Amino acid sequence: MIRKVWAKFDDNDKIECVCDEHHRKCEKDSKCKEYVAKFIEVDRTQEAFDDAVVHLNKESEKLYKSISRFESQVSRSIKKFKV
Repeated sequence: MIRKVWAKFDDNDKIECVCDEHHRKCEKDSKCKEYVAKFIEVDRTQEAFDDAVVHLNKESEKLYKSISRFESQVSRSIKKFKV
Protein backbone atom coordinates (compact mmCIF):
# COMPACT_ATOMS: atom_id res chain seq x y z
CA MET A 1 0.00 0.00 0.00
CA ILE A 2 1.41 3.38 -1.00
CA ARG A 3 0.21 6.51 0.81
CA LYS A 4 0.90 10.22 0.76
CA VAL A 5 1.81 11.38 4.29
CA TRP A 6 3.26 14.42 6.00
CA ALA A 7 6.03 13.84 8.51
CA LYS A 8 8.13 15.97 10.82
CA PHE A 9 11.60 14.85 11.92
CA ASP A 10 13.74 16.17 14.76
CA ASP A 11 17.50 16.83 14.55
CA ASN A 12 18.35 13.15 15.15
CA ASP A 13 16.14 11.93 12.27
CA LYS A 14 13.51 10.61 14.67
CA ILE A 15 9.91 11.00 13.61
CA GLU A 16 8.05 13.58 15.68
CA CYS A 17 4.75 13.51 13.83
CA VAL A 18 3.09 11.66 10.94
CA CYS A 19 -0.11 13.01 9.42
CA ASP A 20 -2.45 11.31 6.97
CA GLU A 21 -3.59 13.02 3.79
CA HIS A 22 -7.07 13.60 5.19
CA HIS A 23 -6.31 13.85 8.94
CA ARG A 24 -3.55 16.39 9.51
CA LYS A 25 -2.56 17.01 13.13
CA CYS A 26 -0.05 19.75 12.34
CA GLU A 27 -0.59 23.19 10.91
CA LYS A 28 0.22 23.62 7.23
CA ASP A 29 3.11 26.02 7.85
CA SER A 30 4.90 23.76 10.37
CA LYS A 31 8.04 21.76 9.59
CA CYS A 32 6.00 18.86 8.18
CA LYS A 33 7.07 17.84 4.69
CA GLU A 34 5.19 15.75 2.20
CA TYR A 35 6.38 12.16 1.63
CA VAL A 36 5.23 9.08 -0.21
CA ALA A 37 5.44 5.99 1.98
CA LYS A 38 5.13 2.34 1.07
CA PHE A 39 3.66 0.25 3.85
CA ILE A 40 4.55 -3.43 3.94
CA GLU A 41 2.65 -5.73 6.26
CA VAL A 42 4.83 -7.61 8.74
CA ASP A 43 4.06 -11.33 8.87
CA ARG A 44 4.90 -12.63 12.33
CA THR A 45 3.41 -16.10 12.01
CA GLN A 46 5.38 -19.14 13.11
CA GLU A 47 5.65 -20.37 9.51
CA ALA A 48 7.40 -17.19 8.37
CA PHE A 49 9.68 -17.39 11.40
CA ASP A 50 10.59 -21.02 10.61
CA ASP A 51 11.40 -20.11 7.00
CA ALA A 52 13.64 -17.29 8.21
CA VAL A 53 15.47 -19.65 10.58
CA VAL A 54 16.11 -22.15 7.78
CA HIS A 55 17.39 -19.36 5.51
CA LEU A 56 19.60 -18.01 8.30
CA ASN A 57 21.08 -21.47 8.93
CA LYS A 58 21.91 -21.92 5.23
CA GLU A 59 23.55 -18.51 5.03
CA SER A 60 25.57 -19.12 8.19
CA GLU A 61 26.85 -22.42 6.74
CA LYS A 62 27.89 -20.60 3.55
CA LEU A 63 29.65 -17.97 5.62
CA TYR A 64 31.47 -20.61 7.69
CA LYS A 65 32.69 -22.34 4.53
CA SER A 66 33.82 -19.05 3.03
CA ILE A 67 35.73 -18.11 6.18
CA SER A 68 37.36 -21.54 6.30
CA ARG A 69 38.51 -21.21 2.68
CA PHE A 70 39.91 -17.76 3.36
CA GLU A 71 41.77 -18.98 6.46
CA SER A 72 43.33 -21.86 4.54
CA GLN A 73 44.41 -19.53 1.71
CA VAL A 74 46.02 -17.16 4.19
CA SER A 75 47.83 -19.98 6.00
CA ARG A 76 49.13 -21.35 2.67
CA SER A 77 50.37 -17.89 1.69
CA ILE A 78 52.12 -17.49 5.03
CA LYS A 79 53.81 -20.89 4.64
CA LYS A 80 55.06 -19.91 1.13
CA PHE A 81 56.65 -16.72 2.46
CA LYS A 82 58.30 -18.54 5.39
CA VAL A 83 60.25 -20.84 3.04
